[in-house]
Amino acid sequence: MSISAIPSYMMSVYVPSAGTAEKVEQNDLEYKLILQELEAMGIASSGDKTTDKLKLETAKTYLEMLQSQSSSSLKDRDSIPFDDVMNTLNLTITGDLDEDYDTTIDKLDYEIALASSDEEAEYYEALKDLVESDYNTAKQNRISYASSYSQTTMLTQYLAMAGLS
Repeated sequence: MSISAIPSYMMSVYVPSAGTAEKVEQNDLEYKLILQELEAMGIASSGDKTTDKLKLETAKTYLEMLQSQSSSSLKDRDSIPFDDVMNTLNLTITGDLDEDYDTTIDKLDYEIALASSDEEAEYYEALKDLVESDYNTAKQNRISYASSYSQTTMLTQYLAMAGLS
């Protein structure tokens, strides 16, 4: 058996048409995923895969930075403003604002009920008022901080500053 050369009239050259290029782009799974993630973040597509990929990477990096800052800020905000009262009552501070508040109020109610004098009861009542005030202020600060800006708004502004909007 011998192999002969293919005559040139039987050879064809493949040249993709513009329609084929669109099909390749439509079948580009990576770009579809990029577009879906951008849409979920509320970011408009540029129509260019390279630019959209850069937008997505930038957005993800920015969101990670925001979350890191947010969690460290919330830790600061979640510090127990009435920890001195907890220490006075020999209570263990867990760092969870709600849990520590409940524990402290329960202990203060107990001390008020067992007070041996009106002065002692008034002392624990004053501590209870202080704890309630500090707790309410801390809760209000946390709500204000969380609602001050939406992440999407900040992300859109950041992308605009980076020239990727």
